[in-house]
Amino acid sequence: MSVFHTACVPAITAFLIFIYEEFVKFAKEIHRPEKMTYTASHIMRLIHFDNLEDILKNGMYSKNSGHIIPNYVNIGDTILIRQRENFKVRIDPPDGNLGDYIPFYFAGHSPMLLNIKTGNRGIRQRPQNELIYIVCRINNIIEHCPEWCFTDGHAKNNLTKFYNHTDDLSKLDWDIIRQRFWNDTEDDMDRMRRKQAEFLVKGHVPTKCICGIIVLDQEQEEKVKSIQQKTDVIIPVYVDKQRKYFYP
Repeated sequence: MSVFHTACVPAITAFLIFIYEEFVKFAKEIHRPEKMTYTASHIMRLIHFDNLEDILKNGMYSKNSGHIIPNYVNIGDTILIRQRENFKVRIDPPDGNLGDYIPFYFAGHSPMLLNIKTGNRGIRQRPQNELIYIVCRINNIIEHCPEWCFTDGHAKNNLTKFYNHTDDLSKLDWDIIRQRFWNDTEDDMDRMRRKQAEFLVKGHVPTKCICGIIVLDQEQEEKVKSIQQKTDVIIPVYVDKQRKYFYP
């Protein structure tokens, strides 16, 4: 073996061990019961796979930022997206409009994902394996993104309250947020709103805040890893075999 190979092998081994340890940590944290501090919790943003490469290169930008992803694929309700652009954020700081923010959910199985899966509400129907979750830790967001807030329900609903202090995360309905079945009932006509609690980050989320990616199957995992190699951004990828985030 050459001197070059002898020198490189320990470095490559150390790098692979680091990636494995990060994946194990991510997999444990994402499934850990909520006994940790709220600021150690995760938030997730659902995107189309075709938008991943630009996000790994440049991070995530708000709708009103002016950043354009080449060949961007929209997966949401286009009417609602337009309405959110100029909808006032009811807390200052950070103030502004919803279109100035990148929205995240606190868990999977969102009404938005169900609408995409079924084609309800006029949303274009897509197979779930075209979609992936970008996962961030709240404490990393707070460290690197100075302007943020969160809500106790769908941000555009008039009943929803906005907060800008992490102590108020305890005011969210964590039980319904984690539910797979969240439909309103005769006893509680507010379940769907509370399920859609949002964490909102103003302007831009850098790539260094992304701690993991969740995909539906191994085929999509390989595609994500291929994009990671292309962009030279390696982030742990988790396959949702038990459908804890995607619908059956």
